[in-house]
Amino acid sequence: MTVQFQAFHSIKAIGNREVLFNWSRTNPLGALDQVWRPKTRDQLQALLREHPERKLRLIGSGLSFEPIHSVYAEGSQALLVDLHHLRGQLAQTADTVTYQAGTPLDTVYAELIAMERMLPASPGVIGIQTLGGALSTGTHGQGLHQSALCDAVEAMTVMLANGEIIRVDRTDPRFGAFVMGMGMLGILLDVRLRTVPNRIMRCTKFTTDYPFLLEHNERLNREHGFVKSWWFAWTGESHIWLVDPASDDEVARYRAGGSEPLLLEGDIDARMNATIDATLQKMAKDTKDEALAGEHFETVRRFKDASDLVGNVYQILCKGIPAPQINCEVAVPLNRMNEALETLQAWQQANPGVLHYPFILRCTGPSEAWLSAAYGQSVCWIGFLVYLAADGTFVNGSMEQMRELQQLLAPLGGIPHFGKHLAMDLYDFPALLPRWNDFVALKAELDPHGRFENRWLSDLFANR
Repeated sequence: MTVQFQAFHSIKAIGNREVLFNWSRTNPLGALDQVWRPKTRDQLQALLREHPERKLRLIGSGLSFEPIHSVYAEGSQALLVDLHHLRGQLAQTADTVTYQAGTPLDTVYAELIAMERMLPASPGVIGIQTLGGALSTGTHGQGLHQSALCDAVEAMTVMLANGEIIRVDRTDPRFGAFVMGMGMLGILLDVRLRTVPNRIMRCTKFTTDYPFLLEHNERLNREHGFVKSWWFAWTGESHIWLVDPASDDEVARYRAGGSEPLLLEGDIDARMNATIDATLQKMAKDTKDEALAGEHFETVRRFKDASDLVGNVYQILCKGIPAPQINCEVAVPLNRMNEALETLQAWQQANPGVLHYPFILRCTGPSEAWLSAAYGQSVCWIGFLVYLAADGTFVNGSMEQMRELQQLLAPLGGIPHFGKHLAMDLYDFPALLPRWNDFVALKAELDPHGRFENRWLSDLFANR
């Protein structure tokens, strides 16, 4: 079976089987003979109806760290379903677009910009995600005036475990479950998204210190459209981006330049340069790449000689590089953000020289998704990660550090991102998420035999 995957995917032999691994090469997703790419909805429906005993999981771009979509341990009859052929735009109106779930976000964003439209939600950083995968795992951006990508959804078409096709819209009381269903309620086929007029934005970049971050981060998030902070806790520096509508003159200059990202003339902020150079050396040592050749170095180099920028929101914010990593993200209630920062600062002081990437702070407003940490509340998402070496190894103690940081945030009401690494035993999900038990009950109703469940998800949703 010949199947083409993203360049960052790894295929390795385990025994006599060729096995597909996720982007970080840490989890086997399934043997290649388990990967199935249906060409039509009818094929997918026939499988569900004619083989009711077969388990299956959906794979988007394979970017999730955890084995959330793995079928490798589920037996040879389990399928890893890739909606590669079910992509593209189906419809558009003045203020909505409808796409098939297998469509990459890059495609959605590019076509929206061509229509002079945008989503009413900040994008995540990785554009190669599929629409269905991004919604199902709760992909979010930043900005207190919006929440997650799934909150831009108006309606969805879903194929249930028995092959029935249903339409779910905002009038359906189950809407909040389906918009971030983790692939457990059914197979997302297409999505109608709300759109708004495209706005050209200005990204103002500056470097400040920890006391300023502690005192002003919430205010900045309330006063500006989109705010993202990279906190280098080991030096106390914080690099902050403020993204707001550009001035008429800036928009005119941007358009005159062919709508390409416009670097603004003026002072270059070089205050981070020494810190960036030291961080690159630390990262090089930890990832066994003294030549600084890996893509992960670009995620840090971009902070050198920072200049303000004008562009559309996707040109400014959708800039992630999918380099192999152990990536964690925990949301704390906004009213406990400063407590979380002080806790992490104390940890950093007690553990100097450990991290090789800054904490990433992204605040969002309340979400309608039942499984979102932001359900019904504003939160600050705190990201932390460790990059892997080219041979797939990571510096000793990395996994312990990722767990320890989660352990510090959990007592503050911290809730993890379900598409990233998490230590599930640290969290009391029924207590943290008000609609958790409602989701579990709906899952049991719609998929009573657990066709869309794997071992990891079974553990996650086990009665606690």
